[in-house]
Amino acid sequence: MIIVITSPNDLPEEEEIANRLFENGLHALHLRKPGAPRERYERFIRGIAPRFRERVVVHDYPELAEAYGLRGIHLRHGEIARAEEWKDLSVSVSCHSFEEIRRLPFRPAYVFLSPVFDSISKEGYRAAFHPDELRRFLREEDIPVVALGGVTAENADQCREMGFAGVALLGHIWEHPGEAERRFKAIFPDTALSVAGFDPCAGAGITADTKTFEELGVYGLGAASAVTFQNQDEYLGTRWLPAEDISRQVETLARKFSPRFVKIGLIENFETLLHMAKTLKREWPRTRIIWDPILKASAGQVFHETASRKTLEEILDFIYLLTPNAEEAKALFGDATDEALQAVCRRHGTNILRKGGHETGALSSDRLITPESLETFSVARAPVGKHGTGCALSAAIVSFLTLGYPLAEACRQGQWYVNRFIRSNAGKLGIHHQMETSRPDLYSIPLQYITDYREDMSVVEQVEAVCRGGCRWVQLRMKEASLEELLETGRKVKAVCRKHGALFIVNDNVEAALILDADGAHLGKEDMDPREARKLLGPSKIIGGTCNTLEDIETRCRQGVDYIGLGPFTYTSTKKKLSPILGLEGYRRLMEACRERGIRLPVHAIGGITENDIPPILATGVSGVALSSLLKNSGDMTTKTTEIINIIRHATIKNS
Repeated sequence: MIIVITSPNDLPEEEEIANRLFENGLHALHLRKPGAPRERYERFIRGIAPRFRERVVVHDYPELAEAYGLRGIHLRHGEIARAEEWKDLSVSVSCHSFEEIRRLPFRPAYVFLSPVFDSISKEGYRAAFHPDELRRFLREEDIPVVALGGVTAENADQCREMGFAGVALLGHIWEHPGEAERRFKAIFPDTALSVAGFDPCAGAGITADTKTFEELGVYGLGAASAVTFQNQDEYLGTRWLPAEDISRQVETLARKFSPRFVKIGLIENFETLLHMAKTLKREWPRTRIIWDPILKASAGQVFHETASRKTLEEILDFIYLLTPNAEEAKALFGDATDEALQAVCRRHGTNILRKGGHETGALSSDRLITPESLETFSVARAPVGKHGTGCALSAAIVSFLTLGYPLAEACRQGQWYVNRFIRSNAGKLGIHHQMETSRPDLYSIPLQYITDYREDMSVVEQVEAVCRGGCRWVQLRMKEASLEELLETGRKVKAVCRKHGALFIVNDNVEAALILDADGAHLGKEDMDPREARKLLGPSKIIGGTCNTLEDIETRCRQGVDYIGLGPFTYTSTKKKLSPILGLEGYRRLMEACRERGIRLPVHAIGGITENDIPPILATGVSGVALSSLLKNSGDMTTKTTEIINIIRHATIKNS
């Protein structure tokens, strides 16, 4: 993994530089400002885009990690006795000798070992280790060790060859902040290996795996186990490579690379699988193997029968994660219940992700079974199937594990990635693309329509009318409706929004947003915590929150919402529980407070707004307005929507 540690000093536009590094694939940012007050830490965190905050680790004020949904905390060596206080977070530590690492009383997520090279940021801080000593130690050490001290783009490859699990950059990035992005991009990414078959149409096997690896910021390596004769519709045959030839490919790669996670896919038989597991562990003792047990192709081709019980038991001792679907789990273990599979996990110290993509229902649910726990991850079932989804999922999980995500989070992130991959087009061959790039700029969509009851016009007709008038953001609000009614209307509203290229957000009901695969959800003050909603909906979805006070705004900022609905401006008949009215002065005061505190979020004014109110409201600094009655009660909703958009446009030009 590639980690950047912040400069100990304040730098101009430091948060924006960090956001650009995240956009370019930065795995983790360590926020370290020695002696800085908590307020400085909070201002920095608020400047990080909400979708990137789960990659931030703090060196001080550990309570901020939980408050803002950060990845975790970093402890100095003298603080490790407190590690148990934060067992639910990722905890890393700093060490300066091999002996300090060996004596750690707990297993951290990773360890900084320094100085590996002569320090850039600390004059006179010289390298403390010989490369040969590092190689010997790192080959046997099971805890991931990250190189710190004098690391640059030029010597990062040397760290990888010595066996470090990652590098931490400080002086190399911040000595010339204007070059930070270029210097970061010059570092060769972490590697992951796929041992799998070659698929000529590139929908599955090695080619699909390496696409996934590199789309997620990991360099993909491959060792071919077979050449297949297939396309997305039919499977015509297989030419298997001997186990010795597969091993030779791995042995050649081992001269230059040390992947910490390896995926095994299509393999001729279980004897070959066992042979390869032993080879991988011999070459890379610390590597972890993810086995995607392909027993049958999506086109129907059956590859091999299940292993003998003795062989399978021996194989499982080498496997970190097994990713069967329900049919494969039953073929391998007979009894595929949670209890039976968890017994397997406990017996072999392994983990099983039972995939639910081939099952039926509105949601596709994967079940992670570990020796200690059971966890379910769900996404809306896609309307089309894809060739190679199993390959993409296991490769995505390998990628996220390589980037330092815990197992459960890697499985959750992998499921989201594959769901977007499936929805990339209507054909059987999907297109891999970064999840981050599809997020819309909410500042550029200043009008949001919130649906409400109208006696002579259905909700779907209302949405069609405002979309024809130019509205590109719809929030479906049906407070009194049952889940069935909400879903029925939601499917129709979503279709209208898709036709017009409009965002489709569901009010209050995260379950409905998940089932409908909406663009996101808007949550009231008494609804689900946005951090929990994010775990269900994923990083690419939009989550908004209602606010009335500065305290509300600060809370929503900590919870990582993407935008705020701020109000009410004045009295509105569409809200039964009305918060205190803000008026223009309230908006000015709150927007000024946001600027002072470094809170940068799109804010939509809401509640009783008339068209004459819109220009002065926008002049307070809010980025848009959310309207319901003003549009719903007009005779011609399409015309009124167009008029409102023109008012917003002219007001925005005037304010700029």
